[in-house]
Amino acid sequence: MNRLDSVDVLRALALIAMVICHYPIFLSSGEGTDAMLYFLTNHLLGGDFGASWFVFLVGLSQVISAKKRGADQGLNDSRVWIRGTAIFILGLLFLLIVQGYEEMWDWDILTFIGFMTVVLLYCRRVPSWALLLVCTAVLFTTPLLRSLTDIAQFYGGQFVSVRWISDFFPNLLFDPLKDYDGGPSFLNNFIGFFLTGQFPLLPWIIYPIIGFIIGRRLTENRLGSDTPFLIIIGIMFAFMGMVTAYAGSITPPFFVQKEHITPLSFYPLSFSMNLFLLGVVLILFTVLWNIFDRQPGKTAKPGIFLTYCRQISKYSLTIYITHFALFFIPLRLIHLSTGKYYLRELTSTPVALALAVLLVILYYPILKLWDKAHGKYSFEWLLNQIISVMSRQRST
Repeated sequence: MNRLDSVDVLRALALIAMVICHYPIFLSSGEGTDAMLYFLTNHLLGGDFGASWFVFLVGLSQVISAKKRGADQGLNDSRVWIRGTAIFILGLLFLLIVQGYEEMWDWDILTFIGFMTVVLLYCRRVPSWALLLVCTAVLFTTPLLRSLTDIAQFYGGQFVSVRWISDFFPNLLFDPLKDYDGGPSFLNNFIGFFLTGQFPLLPWIIYPIIGFIIGRRLTENRLGSDTPFLIIIGIMFAFMGMVTAYAGSITPPFFVQKEHITPLSFYPLSFSMNLFLLGVVLILFTVLWNIFDRQPGKTAKPGIFLTYCRQISKYSLTIYITHFALFFIPLRLIHLSTGKYYLRELTSTPVALALAVLLVILYYPILKLWDKAHGKYSFEWLLNQIISVMSRQRST
């Protein structure tokens, strides 16, 4: 099966969204006149969408990869186990080395992806209707399970209405007072991985599983006939998410973490935001697939946009890690040498956004040069080396 341009485009858009989000929120405070731009980069243009697209593709890509590799199921399973474990460990090392020990148990997106890579291996044996039941159960039970924990304590004690947008739509969107702060005990961190962390298994497991189901339909050549249905379902989910969020915004008190009729919240992912993001990713991927891949025989020369997306998608792991490292490591070194930590205080939001845009532009020529060296020493190269070595050891 050939590489799908719709996958490359969605993955590239997810990476761009995360870069656009992370630089303003980690380098600026968003106070005062920066509030509007801070909201736009953090929520409307940035990570809220990007993260859901990124993990949706984890499930879809695994189906496509299995289809490409074909025959030797035992060898394929072994590679998936090694890959998932390596990404999980890499995710922990990323948090430790780049963000610092105090962030190690935040349960970032990489640890989630590593774990889900292995979980999806066993989804191959489960019919799609059963996987949909699992997703439905997760969607509705996650708020109930959260109500059994004091999740707010890990996010600064409370959730606050987002500045600027709240002037127009009061209490529609909430952010935690502080970033997730890990637990003081092993039990807290264990629960964080499954329920309360930045990217816990519940409810985020929904996105890769839905991607996995869509991947099945795609490899069975059924996505074309499914297109109207997926668009309608996507619109319904997005609409229900916004209606639920509005109903939650006029129904105090606001418990974004443990109710079903809630305002929008990304950390933790509220019920309404879950519905909305799920609808958006279904619509977007279906539209992209119909634009780029519905007619596989088309051989028109790719334009600038598609060429860029293909290159960015190829180095998604490297981009994800390096875009954090480029500001976290210097800030931590300055902190060690001067005692002053400029996290969220380095510059204004417009300057931080300009840095993000510059980085998004510069990644393309840098990665093109890296390609000439066959991507050697990139994180994709490192991951492939680990898989190759471990696979050989298991086969001997």
